[in-house]
Amino acid sequence: MLTQTTTADELRAAPGGRWTTGTDVGLLILRVALACVMGAHGLQKLFGAFGGSGIGGFAKVLTGYGFTSQTTLLAWVTGLSETLGSLLLLVGFATPLGAAALLGVALNIVFVRASTGFFLAGTKAGFEFQFILGAVALGLLFTGSGRLAVDSNLPWGREPLRYGLAALALSVLTSAGVIILFR
Repeated sequence: MLTQTTTADELRAAPGGRWTTGTDVGLLILRVALACVMGAHGLQKLFGAFGGSGIGGFAKVLTGYGFTSQTTLLAWVTGLSETLGSLLLLVGFATPLGAAALLGVALNIVFVRASTGFFLAGTKAGFEFQFILGAVALGLLFTGSGRLAVDSNLPWGREPLRYGLAALALSVLTSAGVIILFR
């Protein structure tokens, strides 16, 4: 019988359980895809890789989004959050922390672009891309990394909901703090 405290291992072992190899492969694909996209954006910010603007250029972009205080520091925090969060997801280690870092970045971008609308329209950047990236990160908070990950047998890998909720709180509070402190 499945209860609210049923662990991921119990689900995997349960007859007709919801966890299958297909689920684990699907979670691996989501983790790797999100890590590649967000990690590349982090490398653009930190090092100017892939045609990115580097820290100085991204700090100017943040000013354009209405951030007025310590934009260089915020550029570093954003680039490091994207890069390190992506590395954690890529190997499936500390998945709640990595997903929370990426969700926090996505939340902030959605917030600053909310006034421009959901869709890209002409020269106005929408937030649909960041919304879907944030949704994938949010989903990974609650599913965990799956069995094809370093942390599959660690506490947050066995009970992703509990740790996912804590990571969600961390992500939302950090994102709100960035908006309050830097705008």
